Amino acid sequence: MTRTLLGFALTLALSLPGQAIAGQLRAPGADDQVPTRLLPLPAPTGDFERAPVRFAWALDPAAPLVAPAPFLAESREYWFVAEAGDLARGIDLHTTAPGAVVRVSPADGRPLSPQAIRLQRDGRAIPDAQAFAARHDTAALRAAGLEVPDGSAVVRLAPGLGKGAFRLQVDGSRGRSLVHVFEPDSPYALRAQAERGSVLAGDRLAIASQLTGEGRALAAAEVRGELVSPSGRRYPLQLRGGRGEIEVPLEADAPAGLWEVELYAGRVVNGVPLQREVRTAVQVSLPTARLAGDYAFDAGALQLRLPVQVAAPGRYELRGTLYATGADGVARPVVIAHSAEWLAAGDGALSLAFERANLPAGYGAPFEVRDLELNDQTRMGRLETRALALREGGDSPAPAPGRRPR
Repeated sequence: MTRTLLGFALTLALSLPGQAIAGQLRAPGADDQVPTRLLPLPAPTGDFERAPVRFAWALDPAAPLVAPAPFLAESREYWFVAEAGDLARGIDLHTTAPGAVVRVSPADGRPLSPQAIRLQRDGRAIPDAQAFAARHDTAALRAAGLEVPDGSAVVRLAPGLGKGAFRLQVDGSRGRSLVHVFEPDSPYALRAQAERGSVLAGDRLAIASQLTGEGRALAAAEVRGELVSPSGRRYPLQLRGGRGEIEVPLEADAPAGLWEVELYAGRVVNGVPLQREVRTAVQVSLPTARLAGDYAFDAGALQLRLPVQVAAPGRYELRGTLYATGADGVARPVVIAHSAEWLAAGDGALSLAFERANLPAGYGAPFEVRDLELNDQTRMGRLETRALALREGGDSPAPAPGRRPR
């Protein structure tokens, strides 16, 4: 760069109306996401909007904002692939509660009749009328609004059979099939939650998992997991003590978007094998740009301007929430602002215009900008987040109710 970041920030400050203050963003917090390295990429192909856009809207300061926690996935199911010969001879199923639902989905998508599915127990066939509470084919399942693979058949074991070991047979099975077992009334579940809902390629992703049953945590005898890219590439997780970790691959051709995490846990409960598999998803973004670290804030116009280091041309979006201080000395959310424009590789800048007209009566400095986000709209990536980006205009206000001070 031909000029220092400080000089760039001062130039930006002078370009704003009123008396803009140049400063440095606060140090990132433990929950913030900040790129440590950037990935140069060509401009993506496609027809993208190039015109800049800015907008803002007022908030009710009496309504606190609460950041959502990462999604907690919970599973009472497991699945496996079975060969045609195994299905014809019969495969063993172990259930921990009555009324298990079993779906068989042929890999080739050829229709499977639910009447082809048979059930045995202790080596003896169970008449269909006693074995199944319900049987459905693909058409019936989709008519009910369920998304299932082509050719699938679903049966629900009659609750009167209770739980335990069964043998499932499929007459006339051809090729491989995916067998999916769901126990809606089981007390045993596998939970998984990502440490954060989004992560940058090249950063470390952490997943917490726990096998539970009858109101307590259970130790799993076998645990394994994988991170699966949108293109289907699989990367094993390092698992230890209910926690899985992996460094997300940093590759130019690694697809951004939702990556899936698959976890498996198994153990024996009261002599019966217990299996559970769970899936959750995280947003993986390619680090194509980041905030340079300084800013210019015009307290009169309520406008924030931020320099951006851009490694890959594209359309970038900035969003943030302005907190203002009331007569009681408490900072509360008053305005949300968004802006987006096309930026070339190199030094760029984005601005947030909160608009003075959106400021409620009785609110003013000190100001805070919270929940600041930099997004790559062309590649659908969340690049940087700051829970508390800056404070300006006087002594620090008291934290808003429901929010942790930072």
